[in-house]
Amino acid sequence: MQKVFLSHSSADKESYVRIVAKKLINNIGEENVILDEITFQQARKTIEEIEKGLNETDLFVLFISETSLESEWVQEEIFKAEDLWNKKRLNQICPIIISEKIAYDNPKIPDWLRENYNLQYVSRPTKAEQIIEQRMIELSFEKHPRLKERNEIFVGRNDLIGLFEERMDDFEKSKPVCMVASGIKSVGRRTLLKHCIYKSNIKKNTYPFPEISLNYAESVEDFILKIYDLGFEDDLDIKGLMTKSLAEKISLAADLLATIQRLSDIIFIDDNGCIINQDGEFAEWFSKTIESEKIKDKFSVCIISRYRLRTFSGEISYSTKEKIAHYEVSELNKKERDGLLSRYLKFENIELEINDMRLISGLLSGYPEQVFFAVQLIKEKGIEYLRKNTFEIVEYNNKKASILLKDMEGDVEKISFLALLSGFDYISLKFVNEIVEGDPKYIHYIDEFILKSICEYVGVLKEYIRVNETIKDYVTRNNYQIKDQHRANMDKNLNKFLDRMSMSEYDVPEYLFSLKESLLRGKAIDESYLIPSLYLKSMTELYNNRKNKEVINFAYKALEKEEFTDPRIAFEIRYLLCSALAKLRDNRFKDEVQKISGPNYYFLYGFYYRQIGRFDKALEMLDKSMERRNNFSKAKREKVQVYIGMQEFQSAKELAKENYYNYMDNPYHIQAYFSCLIKSEKSKENREILNQLIDGLKKINTDVAKEMTLRCRAQVEAFYDGNEEEALSLIGQAIEMNSNIHYARIVKFDICERFDMLDEMRQIINFFEQPEYKNKYHNNIISFKAILLAKEGQIDEAVDFFRGNIRDYTEDAKDKFIAKLERYKDE
Repeated sequence: MQKVFLSHSSADKESYVRIVAKKLINNIGEENVILDEITFQQARKTIEEIEKGLNETDLFVLFISETSLESEWVQEEIFKAEDLWNKKRLNQICPIIISEKIAYDNPKIPDWLRENYNLQYVSRPTKAEQIIEQRMIELSFEKHPRLKERNEIFVGRNDLIGLFEERMDDFEKSKPVCMVASGIKSVGRRTLLKHCIYKSNIKKNTYPFPEISLNYAESVEDFILKIYDLGFEDDLDIKGLMTKSLAEKISLAADLLATIQRLSDIIFIDDNGCIINQDGEFAEWFSKTIESEKIKDKFSVCIISRYRLRTFSGEISYSTKEKIAHYEVSELNKKERDGLLSRYLKFENIELEINDMRLISGLLSGYPEQVFFAVQLIKEKGIEYLRKNTFEIVEYNNKKASILLKDMEGDVEKISFLALLSGFDYISLKFVNEIVEGDPKYIHYIDEFILKSICEYVGVLKEYIRVNETIKDYVTRNNYQIKDQHRANMDKNLNKFLDRMSMSEYDVPEYLFSLKESLLRGKAIDESYLIPSLYLKSMTELYNNRKNKEVINFAYKALEKEEFTDPRIAFEIRYLLCSALAKLRDNRFKDEVQKISGPNYYFLYGFYYRQIGRFDKALEMLDKSMERRNNFSKAKREKVQVYIGMQEFQSAKELAKENYYNYMDNPYHIQAYFSCLIKSEKSKENREILNQLIDGLKKINTDVAKEMTLRCRAQVEAFYDGNEEEALSLIGQAIEMNSNIHYARIVKFDICERFDMLDEMRQIINFFEQPEYKNKYHNNIISFKAILLAKEGQIDEAVDFFRGNIRDYTEDAKDKFIAKLERYKDE
């Protein structure tokens, strides 16, 4: 076990260091903690004792305060630690500021510490102990040493830098409290703001920006907890947040932000729909926090938003709007991306011929990450590989997740571990280590994930790991599974949490995760610890797992406290409630949806009508939703499903194509586009696209995608190659792979129709006529029976049967299907 040396002033022992030491001793053992009152003999703290202690040390922790910077003993320990560090005999150093009077750039702190380490104030000893344990775990692997240097490579953006400087120097306006950089993920928003701050001499480039993340399912309560977790504030009582008024919660948020201002810190918030939502609305609770009289006109917050700021929720004064500056960050122009490519190649010591530089430049579309990926590809596989596989660079932005994870295909250990990390907003190394039982290979996986931009560090001293949102969505959508042993270890931790349930024992991410898991599993918990986002996140997870009754129960429970809830979160909870009610065809849907307005009202009704098989009304409602919101992607996806439900494949094709090219690594969009194309006219061009779609499914390599691949291959064999035996074999494998989902049986009917297998067609009809399926698949059964009659030569009977029994098709859809039936007259 590694040893930790705690360097401190005796004046800080009682109030801070002894608390840290006690927790460390409980967690790693007294023999691994080097503290003067424990390790050194009574009254015999000498240079020799210090040297002996340091020579046995793996991690040197320096508690920085006014008194420690004046202490001769501490200065001696720093001197000896530097000597050991230079001789590579000390593995890691962890300086922690424990006095708010000491800034990160205080000249009394030795230059080598100020220039090489993140220095940040941590108010709470319990938070400091968590950071120290994180650093001890990191001793088992080496964080990529040049990561910081790589992240500081910067080119161009002169227009935006000019706007930033102009705003900071504009004395006609109050100083901005908050700077917002919006744009597509990975376009360089965070890097731009940091560069502006460095260039304006607001902070030095050694300043460690504390960072939190917030998403659409979170609100003011999550902001409070995550800011508190940064460690700037002393203990906070979080009980009863669910029933505090919004005004009380905003006041608490303002207190925390005022502390950040008092310490002259600047925090980054990676915002994915919490502060600025998808409609570009700035959250009222956050604007009121900034508006509070507790908040000075002092730059303190940087928001990295995926959505452009367009308007403000609620009433907001002009003076408050002045405190929020917004910059829209677009892709790098050609000159800027060429400059970034040159600098990154130089950083990696790669020299290329001018023709290769031109080749790569022509493939780039303006995203810094795409440049890093291209250079990394050359470094790992060589320029010859890139020349032959230029599509990997071109497709990177649309297929980022599948491309980054391509090398992990078949590596169950890595994929399941990534699924584990994706289950958290962010997670500490300490908690990871507990789950994987200290197995060092998983810590090395994290190093690999960080290097490949699959994960990133966040927190006050980058003590947490967070999975990139694009990767997390991909992992969740494809249902990657956690190892059974890791799941069992998480269960043990959950039981331990329920036994003591004290926030002081846990970091905030672990605490919130444990509360959510307790909710999902129906464990008895003190409801005063709950916050609205926990209900919403639990509901989302249940909805994705088709547990709609549980979603409804949680929603009604959460909405009991609606008066204390941010209206945005209440909307999201009710939206999921309506979706679950629609899926269950529950009449309560019609009451709940009245509390939702605008395009979402019409979308939900369209979704409901598809669930009950009223396709004509579904189209009407979806069209109304799209009239009220331009480029309503969710409505477009739903409209494709309605058209396919009516077998109007040609009407669906263009929308399905658009959805596919916008989300090329989504198996459901691939499947929808394939279904439209396979029903289109046979052509060489369509065959090539069908093969491309099948290849896309193969690359996703999940159980869902594998079953879809079998279905798609079976249809190509049947309708393009006329290979009856292979088509039936493939569709049989698809049915066997997931016998509870019946899309493959519907495809099998089409294949049997193609090869005039009337008996098999009857068997499939009989299957769907079972009581548990008859109502849900009514229109499929009617279509199948009509086709069977037509195949038997009874065309008029088939048409009459179809017209008399089909439900809720549009007249156009009916006419197209009847035209298909009448084609059998010519056979």
